[in-house]
Amino acid sequence: MMKFLLFSVCSTIIGLSLISPISIAASDQKSNNKSDSAQIMVKEEAKKGGQPKEIIRRTDQPLKQRSRATNHMLIYKPPLRGAPAGRVAGGTRGADQGFPYLCLIVPEHVGLTLSSQPVFYFYQSSISPYPIEFTLIKKQGITPLVETRIAPPDKPGIQSVRLADHGVHLKPGIHYKWFIALVPDLHHRSKDILAAGGIELIEPPEKMKDELAAANISQVTHIYAEAGIWYDAFSSLSARIEKSPADRDLRKQRAALLEQIGLHQVARHVIDE
Repeated sequence: MMKFLLFSVCSTIIGLSLISPISIAASDQKSNNKSDSAQIMVKEEAKKGGQPKEIIRRTDQPLKQRSRATNHMLIYKPPLRGAPAGRVAGGTRGADQGFPYLCLIVPEHVGLTLSSQPVFYFYQSSISPYPIEFTLIKKQGITPLVETRIAPPDKPGIQSVRLADHGVHLKPGIHYKWFIALVPDLHHRSKDILAAGGIELIEPPEKMKDELAAANISQVTHIYAEAGIWYDAFSSLSARIEKSPADRDLRKQRAALLEQIGLHQVARHVIDE
């Protein structure tokens, strides 16, 4: 009887030793299949412009950083604090008179900036012989901080005014208004073609300071846009376009930003300028 039991136990052990490698191999194969499936899923999602949640959770890179590094589309998220600024566009006064269309490149709410001397951008649909004036004033102010004539554009499209050129600094927490005026008649200023918008300087949160310090030039633009810092997002992107004017992808990103703040007419015209 004992011999029979001993024989049974030995047979069982031998059987298990033969089965284990098979089970392990099957497990490895299952793991490999899962890995292959994950790779296929990543490739498929990449084609669709997405990222599988399971794969994202496995990376040590923060989700926001990964999004900024891989997603070319800029998404502007308006700040909750942005009050209506009453964006005003300068319409034409009749096609037969040949006046261009003027529009400040600003959102309808008060646009934010982290720079005390930001760059102001506006759009002019065609060149014009008439003088152009730039004015900056506190919303509740009477005397302008800047009121000056600027050089007329030598070509239509997006134009810029650098506040640093006028020796003025914005102060945090103050709502400013700025204007671009085309002046057809210096003696009758009621005929001015006027465009207006708002701006406010804010202090960046500590977390944003750390993100900006660690970001590359492409990621910086995304950080500004996602944080609702309009002026800096548009300025950083425009600076990149100035350095790489043939980069059509950058121009598409800028057009997309313009679409997001409702400047559809401008977006259609600037992509090929």
